[in-house]
Amino acid sequence: MDNRFEQTKQQNEMNYMIAFLKKYREEEPEWLRDYANGKQPTFSDVMSSRVGYYPGYYQRCECDGTLIKVANKSQTVHSFLYVDNTLGRTRLEENLAQSNSFNGYHLTGKIEWQESDLPPIAQHHIFKAKGDKQETPYCFTAIMERDEEKNDTWGAKLFAITFLFANSIDTYYWLFIKEYSKAPWILLLNEANRGLVLEKYIRGSHNLPSFVIFAKNVHKWDGYEKVENVHPVFGQFRKRRDLYALTPVIDKQ
Repeated sequence: MDNRFEQTKQQNEMNYMIAFLKKYREEEPEWLRDYANGKQPTFSDVMSSRVGYYPGYYQRCECDGTLIKVANKSQTVHSFLYVDNTLGRTRLEENLAQSNSFNGYHLTGKIEWQESDLPPIAQHHIFKAKGDKQETPYCFTAIMERDEEKNDTWGAKLFAITFLFANSIDTYYWLFIKEYSKAPWILLLNEANRGLVLEKYIRGSHNLPSFVIFAKNVHKWDGYEKVENVHPVFGQFRKRRDLYALTPVIDKQ
């Protein structure tokens, strides 16, 4: 009973953040509609719409689903990028194979990316083994489809998650600043040191996310303000996370 009560409480807290973000809803990207109709996207197509970015975690705590829960249910992002050079592919695949890995969704397609599929800058600076030396770098996009018994209130009909074995700080710099000259739309930061390093990398570029979900122990970036009347969410390890917006938040995004 206590566990069910706690789960209900967590969902109610998350609903405040989801409700706030819904006013920034994104239409299903053209590349995702085309994929559903049999057309293969390029890697740059997958990155062309809004991106939710999760730059991994140093302490091998696997994938944190908070970003997807919030941004998918609010339908503000359809393309997510999870970058980690400590998470081996075997362990990742085992996690994805679990029936409850993405509640209410199932894997409907997978796109394997070779080094040559990534932009030239990414090939030279990102797609390298800089973490666990026993792991081979990988990059693939999983296309998730909403279960038939779920409706639009559950989340988007389709969303994509790209998993990249790479250094997450290098990836942000070379992919979003140097290659695409755009920032992820929303970012989840769980780890204090990583947040400090990433801020130094991107501060002068003006390629800053519209929203950042900061864990309690993470330094809050200059130029961001906590969104009022939005409850914190408690994700992996019951760590508190608050939603911050780049000021001013541009409504037309």
